[in-house]
Amino acid sequence: MDGKCKPFMDPATDAAPPPSFLEAISSVAGPSSSFQTRLACVSLHMNDRIRFLNFSPAEVRALREELGTVWPIQEVRSYGGAEEFKFRDYPWVGKANGDDKSRRLVKRMLESLYDMGWVLQAAVDISKKSLDEDTLVFRYQNPPPPPCDWLCISFDWTNKMKIVDAPPPDLAGALVSEFMSNHRLKSHELESDRLKLKFHGQPWQANGEETIQVRLLLLKLLEVLERFGYSFYASVDQVNGTEEADVMVIAASWKEMRHPLEPGQTSPTGNPHFNSGSYFQRASSPTGSDNGKSSMDSDRDHTSPSMIRTTSNSSWKWGSR
Repeated sequence: MDGKCKPFMDPATDAAPPPSFLEAISSVAGPSSSFQTRLACVSLHMNDRIRFLNFSPAEVRALREELGTVWPIQEVRSYGGAEEFKFRDYPWVGKANGDDKSRRLVKRMLESLYDMGWVLQAAVDISKKSLDEDTLVFRYQNPPPPPCDWLCISFDWTNKMKIVDAPPPDLAGALVSEFMSNHRLKSHELESDRLKLKFHGQPWQANGEETIQVRLLLLKLLEVLERFGYSFYASVDQVNGTEEADVMVIAASWKEMRHPLEPGQTSPTGNPHFNSGSYFQRASSPTGSDNGKSSMDSDRDHTSPSMIRTTSNSSWKWGSR
């Protein structure tokens, strides 16, 4: 048989096929007796509860202390093998312009778990009950990964974006410049605890070809964040109904470079838990609203659209298809 008719696989001449995924994992992990994956999950329920499954009592106590500093806890009880925190008031009830306090609650939870060594693997909606939100699946890592700086990003009303807590001034300036030049940014306000951005039109309820422009805005948002060392970590549906879109949680390691990458520059890969490797210690936030460039229009009591996502390699969908 000549070269042109050579079969796709010739056992006599071709190398052995690569090992399967399980074989590769086994070769790295060593004998099964010395390798065991610990998994746990966190689920949000009703309007005021979080349930922790497969965490140790010490970890649950630490979470109770941490989360109680953000939102008062009314009751802690065992529930079907899980530990349930019931909060005062209703953190999972949607509000027209969002609830920064409830977003800080989710951010603090993810941060606390991460510092313990629990790294998020997936956010899954496995319930059809109207008052159940996402289930977050975590994998334990020992030693824990390096500490990170955390931000959360929300999409409010039909045309507003909020970054809580406020990003460093240089990152805020880069976002404002990009959105002003290419994405119809109408106004912005940098305060001590958040950056608020308002766009022309209604991008979170886009129709037709405008839906493509919204996705380009999302890509550019992530690109700018990556350039300043922040990488996507999670997207969480923490509210019942469609009053609020998902909250994106962003993280950056403290132990890498301070300055942003130039466009096109390749980032190092010091942290295996994020796609980007360029990280820096967060600069101090401004101390007052006089640092903002302009004022936002007054908030109005309307609802924002839902944003559908998966996590890790997430995709988002706003408005109409």
